Parts: sequence; structure tokens; C-alpha cells
Amino acid sequence: MAVTENDLKEKLRRSLGNLTLTQMADDQADDAVQDAIKEYSKYRPILVFDSLATIGEVATYDLSVKERIIKVKEVFYSGGSGFDEFSSDYSQLGRLEGLSLFENPSLWTQYIQRLEQYKSKFVGDFEYDRSTKVLRLIPSPSESGKKVYYVWLQRHVVTTIPEDDIEIVLLWAKGEAKEMLASKKSYEIRSVSGYGESVSFGATSDSLMKEAQDLKARFEGKFGKFEFLAG
Repeated sequence: MAVTENDLKEKLRRSLGNLTLTQMADDQADDAVQDAIKEYSKYRPILVFDSLATIGEVATYDLSVKERIIKVKEVFYSGGSGFDEFSSDYSQLGRLEGLSLFENPSLWTQYIQRLEQYKSKFVGDFEYDRSTKVLRLIPSPSESGKKVYYVWLQRHVVTTIPEDDIEIVLLWAKGEAKEMLASKKSYEIRSVSGYGESVSFGATSDSLMKEAQDLKARFEGKFGKFEFLAG
């Protein structure tokens, strides 16, 4: 059974000592979970194999309709015309369009190996603007209706995170939550200090921040040195 967002928030609260809504509001727990999913997606995003049809002399293509797109990772572009000018063997690539390669790694391996055979033909370049979600082909395609294949990275939602990685995501979420608590603790201490009272709150703001840093370091340690894909 897939983990839901509420499940993850409940896991977060329990892992921090069953925090009440007074100690951590629901929107704060939600922010911590969403930040953790975004950070996880930088290391292990969903890879989607896709294609676009060229328009003659038009270099830019709007990809804002691609749900939760982070960036374009790779474009197979020959620098003026599309990919389908090559071997008819590659007509099978159409079966991959829109497919999550995160969930189908064997297909990804199979086709990327075949693409490598033609790598020398991909002399075109590309730019992707993450703010506008626009892909620019360099140079502009000379013909219309040619297919250009590309791989884009998609941000996860809770239900797409592999079950084995939920605990990894929780590490960052706990780090975010500790930072929130540290900020709140600092405010509480300043407020009380203004009255000259001496009150022990247990964990201090500094100790909570240190715990947050340690949790995030443990999160980053779960990934290989070269696994950061979406920076």
C-alpha cells in the first residue's frame, strides 16, 4: 500500500516525539515534507523519455505542460533535423514516449545503449530555462515535423517515492522540522528573557540547529558522490 502525504506527516510527528499541533502546525509539517520531497528529487528524480516535433526555423519549445518538470537532462538532436532521419530501428523508441524510466530501468538501459551507437550524430545542442520551462534547440531545426527525443527530470510526489526510500526522505523532513523548532525556540527564549526570567526549555535553539544539520548530512550521505542530477 502506497504511503500518503498524511502518513508521512504522521511518521514525521512520531519520529520527533509525537509533536502536537501546538508544537508544530499542520502547514509546518506539510512544508517539511514537501521540502524533503523536492530535495530527494534532486538526487533521484523520475526520468521521463519524451519527444517533440520540430517546427522549421523555430528554436524554442514550451515544456510547461510537463507536470512537475525539474529540468531537461539530455536531448538527442542532430543539429538541424530530427532524430527519425536515422535507422528505422529507432521507430521503436516511440514506445517509450512519456514513460517513467524511474519505474522501468531495464527499458532505459536497453535504449540508451542503442542511442550510444549513434552518439556521434548528435551534434546539436540545447538550453533549458528552468524559470520559463522553455527548451531551446541549437541550431534552430531546418524542417518541420521531425522528432527530437529528450529526457526530462520530474519531481516526485509522496506516492511515487519507493517504499525503501521513505526513511531517507524522512531524514530531510526531520532536519527541516528541527530548524523550524529551533527558530520557534529562539523566539520563545528571547520573549522570556525580556522579562528577566530564568526558564529551562530542554533543547536549545543551537542544539536543535545542530541536530538539523546532522540529519541533513545523514540524508546526503545516502547518495553517491555523483548522484546529484538536478542541480
